[in-house]
Amino acid sequence: MSKTWLITGSVSGIGLSTAELVLARGENLVATARNVDRLLNLVRRYGKQVELIELDVTDAPAARGAVDTAMERFGRLDVLLNNAGYAHLSPFEQVSEDDFKAEIDTNFYGVVNLTRAALPVMRRQKSGHIINISSSSARFGSPGSTAYTAAKWAVSGFTASLAKEVKPFGVKAIAIEPGSIRTNWTRVARGHVPPLLREYEPTIGAIMRMTEGYAGTEPGDPDKVAVVIFDLSRQDDLPEQLVLGSDALGRIAQSDAVRSAAALYWDKISRSTDFDEPTTPLPLLD
Repeated sequence: MSKTWLITGSVSGIGLSTAELVLARGENLVATARNVDRLLNLVRRYGKQVELIELDVTDAPAARGAVDTAMERFGRLDVLLNNAGYAHLSPFEQVSEDDFKAEIDTNFYGVVNLTRAALPVMRRQKSGHIINISSSSARFGSPGSTAYTAAKWAVSGFTASLAKEVKPFGVKAIAIEPGSIRTNWTRVARGHVPPLLREYEPTIGAIMRMTEGYAGTEPGDPDKVAVVIFDLSRQDDLPEQLVLGSDALGRIAQSDAVRSAAALYWDKISRSTDFDEPTTPLPLLD
């Protein structure tokens, strides 16, 4: 049985690769973007299988309208892929308040808005998959991307908590945490760097030098990511978080080793804040 998808950020990268794959496999699609002109080719190729919606994911009423359109057009919503997002590389000190908030709003509250709109539908259906594109940056800190990293940590934490809430009524939620994917992400991120204060040359400057010429050589294949996402939409037993990419696995392993060593080193201090009398800790709920 074919499913109905709603994908945000459908014009490029993982979003476009997934949109093309689900349509090629006979699924129905509501494809959203800030400018859908670049998606008209999908309508020419797939006709009534696809509905295009111009959507700013930070607009909560518009997010509800996108879900309503999916229901009116196709009668149900089976898969929500929250993919819209971007990053700007810059020291936190040199990011304006408006730019910082805008990046958080798109990368995190966009996920919240679409999920809030879709969840009542999926709860009534007693089925559905909410697939949120997070980042391997949700596992470690990245200098130069404070807003993006904060938002992706929020996406992964939100998804892990949500997965436990919705599991009893048949809805699944998962955060995909990819490494470097060969999309326009690196080019966009590098394209907004201000002239650096000299104190940030050893950190942000090093990242700029390291990523120079990196765009177009990233190890991750967006088409292969799309295949994984499609396969996940057919599965009931999902992890709360799934890392994609050998580069991501390597960086996370390094970060986990440092974190484990720090936890061991600071163990006595960590335990020193308990009351002296025995207490019963709350269990981890699954």
